[in-house]
Order: sequence, then C-alpha cells, then structure tokens
Amino acid sequence: MKRLLFLLALGTVASAQVAITIDGNFDDWLDVPTVMTDLAHDEHDTDWFGDGLPEPVPRKYADVDILEARFTHDRENLYGYVKARGSVGRTSSDVDGDKKGRYYFIITIDVDNNDETGYPLQQGNYWPNSTGYDMNMEIEFYNGTFNTGHYIHHGFLSEAALTQGRVDLHNRIIRLAPGNYDDYLQWVVFEDSSIIEVEDKGPVYQGIVEVAVSPDGHQAEMKAPMWGFFWDENGEPIVKLGATIDISFSLEGSGELSESAVEAGYDGTKSVWGSDTAEPIQGYVLQDLWTGVNTDAAAKPDGYAMQNFPNPFNPTTQIEFTLTGREFIHLAIYNSRGQQIRLLQSGFFDSGVHSVTWDGRDDRGWTANSGLYFASLVAGDRRILHKMLLVR
Repeated sequence: MKRLLFLLALGTVASAQVAITIDGNFDDWLDVPTVMTDLAHDEHDTDWFGDGLPEPVPRKYADVDILEARFTHDRENLYGYVKARGSVGRTSSDVDGDKKGRYYFIITIDVDNNDETGYPLQQGNYWPNSTGYDMNMEIEFYNGTFNTGHYIHHGFLSEAALTQGRVDLHNRIIRLAPGNYDDYLQWVVFEDSSIIEVEDKGPVYQGIVEVAVSPDGHQAEMKAPMWGFFWDENGEPIVKLGATIDISFSLEGSGELSESAVEAGYDGTKSVWGSDTAEPIQGYVLQDLWTGVNTDAAAKPDGYAMQNFPNPFNPTTQIEFTLTGREFIHLAIYNSRGQQIRLLQSGFFDSGVHSVTWDGRDDRGWTANSGLYFASLVAGDRRILHKMLLVR
C-alpha cells in the first residue's frame, strides 16, 4: 500500500501547474504546492532487501539524504525537484585518482494508478516500500559529470517478456504489466524522436530529459517530456493530461565520497552504496489548470476536426479532416522538432470530410524514421495539429 503524502494548500487531490524553467534558478519552485518533506539523516544501505532483512541498515551519506521533493507539470512535460542535505549528483572521478562513481536522481511513477502493474520499490532496496511503479524519469551522474537523462520501463517478469518488450520499445509501444526490479528497459530519447537503449555507466547520451543543479549542490530539478514515455498498443499516450499518477523520489549513489566511506578509510577507492526515498506523492492529477479544457477539444474548434487511421501506423496512414465550408487549406507533416518534412495538399477544398494518404515519406521521397509526427492543417485563419505515431 502507498502511504499518505503531505500537501501544502491542496486538500485531498494532488495537482499543480506552475511554469518551470530548467536553469538552476529555483525561485520558480516556491509556488509549486505539491510538496513532500523527508526526515534528515535517514539514508541507508542498498542491500537490505536482497539480504533478507526486514528494513534497511543506516548509512552516513549526506549527498543522497532527501529533505524535500516537489512535483509539477505543464501540458507537455513532467517536472521534479529535490533538496538534499548534501550535494546532488556528486561522484568520485578518475581524474582525481578515485574510482569512477555513480549517482542517480530517480523519479519513479505509477503511470496507471494500478498497484497490480509495475513493481514494489523494496525489490530495488528502496525504503519505505510502496507498489505499482511502472516507469522512471531518471538522471545518471557518472565519473563526476551528468551522463544520461533516460526513461525506464518496469513491466517484465521474465527474459522472454523483456525480449518482446524490447521489440515493442523500438516501435515506441509500452505495455504496462506486472514487473520486477531486475528486468527493465532503459532508453534515451532525442528531439528527432530517435532512441537508444542505454545501460548504467554507459556512454554520454543526454537526450530530451533535462537536469540542473544549484551552485551549492543542495537542489536539483528535472524535466521529462510526456511523449518520451511513448504509447500503449492502442496508440494512447502512456502519460497524458487527465491521468492520475503516483510518484516516488529517490536519491542513490555509489558512495565513494560518502561519510561512511571516509570513516572506513577507503579514500575514494571503494563503493559504499546508499540511498534515500521520500514517502510517495499519491493521487497526483495531471490537470490542465491553465485552460480548463481538454487538449483534443482545443484542437477541433468550430466544427473543424482531423484524425488519422491506423494510428500507430506502418507504412501508410489515412489523414481525415472535416471542413465546415469551402476553404484554402495547407496540409503538411511535421517532425517532433517542428520541421516540415512533407507537403501533402495545398489548395481549395469544399466543405465536408476529406481523406489524404501519407506514405511515411518526406518531400525527397526518403523513408521517415519511426517516431512522433504531426499532421498540420491550416484552413483560413485556423490551424489544427494532430499527433501520429510511425512505427517501423
């Protein structure tokens, strides 16, 4: 069971929408009302559950000791904030003659508000335990620097399921299912919607997940675009406005520079892992508080509408749009970076329903990569954008 959270000025529903810029200036977080505070000096080892113990063993590691966590969103992104007693992201470095150290800023999410899918935190030696966590937005620091900003999917109970999940992932499909801590997929997403699977301590890939740390190291903020969590098998976004999610914050590090390592005399040469997890933020609603309207409805003003089928698609899709009168229209395809790659139609169309085929190619005739695309319909003084997912 998940535990109750402490919310400032929100009552029983957890939700917030405050403009956040990932720039290392944390004044914009002061107005975020979804706050979880955590006791100081409660960091612990990362072996306790695997060793069969009922609870963790205390460890001295100020850098992973969470004092406060905050969460918010806008119409396209999720944002997390953490304050630590020590320095977020601090690791040992081989430049200093030490062992290469690791550090993780982890936001684990129950994306479907269902404890039956995902995994329980204690399997990863996190504490306090809660259940149902499907996906992560996460930052890895390695060897003294920011290494990757990645997404993780925990929805597998076997190697065979993981193999199928890898095929789905490269088609940008996520199937939520019961999982465990050990079997997971971890990937970096880039602005052109390409992805690369990564492992811990891998090459530097920073992608669309962003992080900034305060000059004194005590505060950090993270941003993860919702679309990087991808879609289910029916083409529905895994994370979208209107959904209710549960959120857990953890800091974890290999601890070569921790107080426990210093006291043991390891001098930067041996890992002394430690972590701290705050109580979960439960029942957070991804509301659109700025407009109070559904984004799909906003995309179809005054009788104008657009859809495509199938979606996801490979290799072609039918784009259907409706006009309420005779209009000069401009129908084009844009990639996720906002670049027009294909002009499909430009000219006068009568009122009614129209259908145009896109064959998944750009204006040069080249095959478009798997990823997120937008059909843009300009009709008179109005523009409609519609998301489409190409999977190959």
